[in-house]
Order: sequence, then C-alpha cells, then structure tokens
Amino acid sequence: MENVNIPNPPQVPPNNYLVFAILTTLFCFLPTGIVAIIYATKVNTLWHAQAYGEAYDASRKAKNWSVISAAVGALVIIVYIILAVAFAGSLGNAGY
Repeated sequence: MENVNIPNPPQVPPNNYLVFAILTTLFCFLPTGIVAIIYATKVNTLWHAQAYGEAYDASRKAKNWSVISAAVGALVIIVYIILAVAFAGSLGNAGY
C-alpha cells in the first residue's frame, strides 16, 4: 500500500495486536503466528514514520493472521479429540 497523504492524520495509532499474535504463536499454530508477529511489529514503526495507511493495513493483517492461527489451532485440537475418541472406541471393541 502506498504512503497516502492524509490531510488530518488520525490521532490514535491502530492496535498492533502483538499480545494476541504472541499468544496464538505460542499456543495455537506457529507458522501463521510468526506472520502475525511480523505484521504486529510493523504497526508502530509505520505509524511513527507517518505511513498511516500502511500502519492500519499492517494492523489489519496482524489481526487476520492471529485469527487464522487461533482457528487452525482450534481445528487441530478438535481433530485430535475426534481421533482420540475414535481410537479409544476401537480399542474397546477389539475384544481384549
């Protein structure tokens, strides 16, 4: 995204979602969490460089990648539980 000239720049910087990105990296899904952290760390730097449009874009991307990381982590947990229940059920029917 280009550095757009904004006549009246916003007074409040966008949320960088860094905590959300770090938590989803640690507890959910590492690859997409790392992407979220990269975008989250760019937000404040871009804001102070007066690249307001790019700062908001990086904020949006950090949030989206964090949500993707959380969703993938939840999906992995759900699949694990389904497989564990199915495997436990098959052991019960094995006749041991």
